[in-house]
Amino acid sequence: MNPSDCLLCRVVNGDLRTRKVVETDKIIGVINDLEPLSRGHMVFFAKRHTPRLDDMDDQDLAAVLVVIKRVAAAMHLENYNVLQNNGSLAGQTVFHAHFHLIPKWSDSDGLKYSREFHRELDQGETYRQVTEALARTAS
Repeated sequence: MNPSDCLLCRVVNGDLRTRKVVETDKIIGVINDLEPLSRGHMVFFAKRHTPRLDDMDDQDLAAVLVVIKRVAAAMHLENYNVLQNNGSLAGQTVFHAHFHLIPKWSDSDGLKYSREFHRELDQGETYRQVTEALARTAS
């Protein structure tokens, strides 16, 4: 993807004005002024463009999560969500891997989701496939 086409690459390049909460050599965290779900909703992302979580460099991923942890502590958040979407079916609309820190101040604000469980699902085949694949990559 051309950086001029990516919203978050434009932030990294300084082409878009944002309210940066934190910036390091690897990551940026900004206030989500475009689509806030609650007061203090922020977005964190690596400066290096990668479309999805599974494309991210492990060091960039670690850097993002450490900063989110620090910001949540600085805000004295007792209740919050960290949201990360991969693919359009999962709700990703900006295809530069990023994480949302969404404070939950009350029942009526922040992230809302349905807890509809599907206990009838047989998880055995998935369990087998994943454990076998992980065993192959560990050796």
